[in-house]
Amino acid sequence: MVRSMVAAVAGLKTHQSKMDVIGNNIANVNTWGFKSYSFNFQDSMYANSISGSGGSSAAGAAGGRNASQVGYGSTLSSITNEFGTGAPSPSSNPLDCMIDGTGFFLVGNMVNGSFTNVADSGLFLSRVGIFRVDNNGYLVDDQRSYVYGYALVEGTGIPEKSAKPSSYAFKNSDMTITTETDAATNVTKNYITIAGLKVETKVAPGDSSKYEDAINDWISGANKDAKFGEYNIAFNGLTSTVDPTDPTKRIFGANLTVTAKKTGDTHTAIEGLGFGNNFTQLELGNELVPGIDAEYSDELSAIRIPIDPDTGLMYEIQSYKINEDGTILGVDKQNRAIAIGQIALVTVENPNGLEKTSGYYYTPGANAGDTTAMKPNGGPSGKIMGGYLEMANVDLANEFSNMITCQRGFQANSKIITVTDEMLSELVNMKR
Repeated sequence: MVRSMVAAVAGLKTHQSKMDVIGNNIANVNTWGFKSYSFNFQDSMYANSISGSGGSSAAGAAGGRNASQVGYGSTLSSITNEFGTGAPSPSSNPLDCMIDGTGFFLVGNMVNGSFTNVADSGLFLSRVGIFRVDNNGYLVDDQRSYVYGYALVEGTGIPEKSAKPSSYAFKNSDMTITTETDAATNVTKNYITIAGLKVETKVAPGDSSKYEDAINDWISGANKDAKFGEYNIAFNGLTSTVDPTDPTKRIFGANLTVTAKKTGDTHTAIEGLGFGNNFTQLELGNELVPGIDAEYSDELSAIRIPIDPDTGLMYEIQSYKINEDGTILGVDKQNRAIAIGQIALVTVENPNGLEKTSGYYYTPGANAGDTTAMKPNGGPSGKIMGGYLEMANVDLANEFSNMITCQRGFQANSKIITVTDEMLSELVNMKR
């Protein structure tokens, strides 16, 4: 009679454990990339009430007999992870992405250099693609872990660029030299004004023999001015014409060559500098040097915005896009497409051999089998869906159904305890 009590208590504990799993699934119904768990029962140990024996056909012998066994309830068989892909949820961040397949992202702390062995890297596996670019240009997830993939092969992925900067020759640009006295300090200074920029000079008005010095003073001032700082300005001599209003006077103009510091066609920008429209375009600057197509390494490394070989600095990326093959493309300030890297996907021989760690990370357990990194190709590992995040694969209808059956199982086991208690009470009362 006591065995029924033991079996019922075991059943209560096991049903409570199943309810713990159901509760965890429901609690994570809105957790990105969460994979639901299923609780599996097995019957517990058995005791033989009557042992089995084989029969004999010899004269006077008896036939065989099956064993009669009494069980001691139920216990945990296993808790398995359901790795089916969750539904895609659109994201406004172009760097957010999800895996449409069975693969995993490779993330973790910085690993110096490149490598190919995932198992010995000490990195984590993840199904959550909440990615951003940090202050050093590295692709990281929202747990501050670096995202690993395949970097550009050196010398590839270089966008097309202008062969040379635009250059313009301005003739007879208006120039005026004035003398002004500061009312507060009573200090008198000379100023030269060209294209609306007034710069102090030591040359006095009317001292035409030193006008070249005054223009050089202006060029020095223009190099420090925000408006003219993107250009190199050179002096090409003075233009002298008779003043139509006074034949005894002459009007002087500056001949200047203005060259943009950056390559490209700057025709529109040059018109806004204020030199006037009397200019000759020397070099257009829109001749392009063809780019070099991107090639990606076969070794893993942290993904980072590449360096512009012309400036020695990282490209200034303004927007991003992730393609199905995991390639990350950016658009820089010059509206050029920049190849950044390719996200790696990791395939696991036995996903249920993975062990959950903090957050949404997994580590390969002893029974996970081979873990291999590859480039997304739409095969079993899957493809990348940029602009989406993977929702939890929790089936609420199924979880509520399991909750009901689990509750009823718990109630039934508790009833066994109640009935067994009543039977024991009857047994005790028989003495009265």
